[in-house]
Amino acid sequence: MTARALVLAAAVLAAPAAHAEPSDRTLVLTGLAMAPPTYLIGVSLHESSHALAAVVAGATVDQLHLFPPGRDPSTNTFRFGWTYVHGLRTRGDKLAFYIAPKITDAAVLGGFAALAFTGAWPHNRYGQLALTVFATGLWVDFSKDVVLFAPTNDVVKVFDLWCMTGWRQVPARLVYAGVVVGLGLVVARGYERTFDRSSTAPAGTPAQAARATLIVPLTLTTF
Repeated sequence: MTARALVLAAAVLAAPAAHAEPSDRTLVLTGLAMAPPTYLIGVSLHESSHALAAVVAGATVDQLHLFPPGRDPSTNTFRFGWTYVHGLRTRGDKLAFYIAPKITDAAVLGGFAALAFTGAWPHNRYGQLALTVFATGLWVDFSKDVVLFAPTNDVVKVFDLWCMTGWRQVPARLVYAGVVVGLGLVVARGYERTFDRSSTAPAGTPAQAARATLIVPLTLTTF
């Protein structure tokens, strides 16, 4: 009996310590706190995508404004950030410049989907939350242009370059809306997995698994 008690005690000591899962309220409040820094990262990605596309096309970046948001002196409108360049020579260069942030959003959300729909999804709740909040910001940046019609809007400028004005934009906007819905489902999957309480904790490290394999049979042995 003494030997069995010692083995049971060793099993308890070897087992990884349990950590309380954060409540839904804690996750929501933490997510709200994560929004400002992820917003800044999102604006940086958006405007940097414009700038990178311009540089690749051989143009010159005149102004790259990331923070703070405010009134763009060139358009006299409120904007979260803005990028001005010169030297975009062809229509293809201009298309690439205006559409670059959407390509970045879609590419990063594709990577997020590869995590959210596979076993690569992190086990830590706060890690899951950080990824999902960041993905939400990218989705908002991608989707907002579906309902924006201002002449300064990137997607509107793309339509203008394609000579798609008035009702001619309707089919393209419907396709765009379909992509928005698809990416929205990807983000929703992230929230589903983040707030899912039925998911099991990871089994532990290989060393812990090996110890468990050795200890459990010993606890069942009569001494």
